[in-house]
Amino acid sequence: MTRVESIVKASIAVKQELLDDKALLGRILEVSHEMEQIFRNGGKVLFCGNGGSAADAQHLAAEFS
Repeated sequence: MTRVESIVKASIAVKQELLDDKALLGRILEVSHEMEQIFRNGGKVLFCGNGGSAADAQHLAAEFS
C-alpha cells in the first residue's frame, strides 16, 4: 500500500467512526441548528483557540463570514 493510499484509508476510517457515533452526530446536528438560529436572529458565534487551534478557529470563522 502506498503512502497516499494509507492517508486516504485513515481519513475514511475517521469519517466512518463519526458516522457510527450516533450520539456525536446528534450533538453536531443540535449545535448546527442552534448556530443557524443565532445567525438568523442577527447574532454571532465566536471561535477561539491557542496556537494551532487559533488557526483552526480563524479558518472556521472565515467559513461562516
